[in-house]
Amino acid sequence: MRNRKGTEKPIEIFVALFIILAVALVMLKLFQSQIAEKQKELSDVQQEQKSRELRNKVDQACKDKCVEASNNGCSPASLASLCTYGSKNVLLEGQYIDLNNDNEKNYDDSLLAGVGVCEERVYCFHLVSSCCARQISPETCKDILESYWTSKSMIKTGTTLNDLLTANVPAGTCAADENRWDTLAAWPAAS
Repeated sequence: MRNRKGTEKPIEIFVALFIILAVALVMLKLFQSQIAEKQKELSDVQQEQKSRELRNKVDQACKDKCVEASNNGCSPASLASLCTYGSKNVLLEGQYIDLNNDNEKNYDDSLLAGVGVCEERVYCFHLVSSCCARQISPETCKDILESYWTSKSMIKTGTTLNDLLTANVPAGTCAADENRWDTLAAWPAAS
């Protein structure tokens, strides 16, 4: 009888250690998943802050461009410059305003309340509603550019307004959508 109790003790210790190890592994998994969640939240907050900073940078550059146009007497050239100015002129190569915070350069319709933009091509006419006592929108910019290019004889034989718009104010590379700004403003679609 004595031998039996002596052999049961190590087995009990082994079983207890096994249970402790199993509980420790479960606790470690829970802890790991909580850390992963917190890291994801932190990453999302950092991405959102970066996007907000880039948008503020482009917003400010567009406001400065409007002040520049006002200082130049709201000349057609200044307004045309405002209409072709945007995020590509302000941000570094590869940077874009991630409007929907999905960490991808694509279509978003939150900036203009249902009207879509390509996140890599946000223009001042998306961010500034008026300048020089004029409404600024894709439609008015199309008219401003047509008038300016015509006055400068930039629309040459064989070149159309759409050719110039595509070359100077491309909509971006995101998928065309019936609610994308260039479609609604009857601009040429991106190639």
